[in-house]
Amino acid sequence: MKQKSPPKWISKIDKKGFEYLTATRLAKRAAKEIADPEKAQHFIMEALPRVFPGFRQTRSVTIKPETLEKMAEVGLHWENIQPGEHNLPPNFARIFENYDLILGAINSPELQKAFPMAAAFGLMFLQDIFSDIALHKFGTTDDLSIDQILWASGATLEWIAKMLKDRKAIPLYQEKGRANVERLELIRTIRAHQTKKLTPKEMKQALEYAGYHVSDEEALRLFEWRAKKKGQL
Repeated sequence: MKQKSPPKWISKIDKKGFEYLTATRLAKRAAKEIADPEKAQHFIMEALPRVFPGFRQTRSVTIKPETLEKMAEVGLHWENIQPGEHNLPPNFARIFENYDLILGAINSPELQKAFPMAAAFGLMFLQDIFSDIALHKFGTTDDLSIDQILWASGATLEWIAKMLKDRKAIPLYQEKGRANVERLELIRTIRAHQTKKLTPKEMKQALEYAGYHVSDEEALRLFEWRAKKKGQL
């Protein structure tokens, strides 16, 4: 009996990209089938990345010696983190980027006068948004793991950035919108790992393999085209 050949799209992405799609497929299934949220979270954030290294996405960041020194002064000691360029989990990398950004801003003499009051109001606002996002995502704001804290922190910053960009209040939760964001992130990842450009049909097959339903190839082509026009891809 002749063995069925694998779909053509598989040969057009690298190993890390295929690992990411496979782990995404399993993560979606785990989220639906594992009743205990903590067990599901552990499986998705700990077990899957060990089996599929490509599932752990990273972000490049340059960490300065003075940044680590300043953090150590306030009790933040990062084990195994040395000055230089690192590929870290996205939310973790943003901590160092944002720290440098804020440190540079508060060194301004003009800002130093107004900073305490502005920071107090800003922190209160951020805490409210962080709590809402964490509660919606994890069902609690208590006893969050470091990965959950970092994820919610990154989501908070992304929400703030989008609000500033659009200059209007952005709803925290829109199921359709969130589904589109997830699909967009997945397309971006697939494109980053493709060795040859996938056709709309092949992209549709890759997305469906990862557990994301796509109505038809033309709708997917238009979705990707509009995302490119907006600068999202």
